[in-house]
Amino acid sequence: MRRGRPNSEVETCVLAARIPVALRDALDRSLDALETRLGLKANRTEIIRHALRLFLEAQEQGGLGTPPRPLQEDRPPS
Repeated sequence: MRRGRPNSEVETCVLAARIPVALRDALDRSLDALETRLGLKANRTEIIRHALRLFLEAQEQGGLGTPPRPLQEDRPPS
């Protein structure tokens, strides 16, 4: 497997983000389901990049009127 920066005409950068383990686990389950049901082989980076692109496009079109709800893990204990 090749590693490192992909060859592309588009300039890229590395963007690190800390996410809750529950969100990572949900992402992994989704990736497993995509591969099992559709035979689509994808990785976390590709899915996150695609989701971010869709989110930003929806924001530009005024499509998201309410903020996303926080995960249980993000909420302070009561």
